[in-house]
Amino acid sequence: LLEAQRQGRISFYMTCTGEEGESTASIAALNSDDMVYMQYREAPVMMYRGWGIPEMVSQCMGNKEDKLKGRQMPIHYGDADLHVQMVSSPLCTQVPHAAGTGYAYKLDGKGRICICYLGEGAASEGD
Repeated sequence: LLEAQRQGRISFYMTCTGEEGESTASIAALNSDDMVYMQYREAPVMMYRGWGIPEMVSQCMGNKEDKLKGRQMPIHYGDADLHVQMVSSPLCTQVPHAAGTGYAYKLDGKGRICICYLGEGAASEGD
């Protein structure tokens, strides 16, 4: 997909090279009904939860096979059926939502949890 972006066939793409282990290990520790809020580089989360290469490519291409029919930017993955919220373009906007979800789960008392990925840019300090 990175090559397709470099060729101009998709508008936007970021790799997760070198970060696959942290997202795969952390999502493997959760139950399938635990909520996920992620950022761009957590593609392995989607794959662990059930997406395959065709779903990943369809989402990035925004074609008719994409669940959202191209109404979301490339690599802005998400799937309500898999309990994965949509990626948002600005970094860290998912943190308050994840905190609210986690608190709601605590009040519910059913043992569900929420995980939130920030991305390395969210911890950067401005120039």
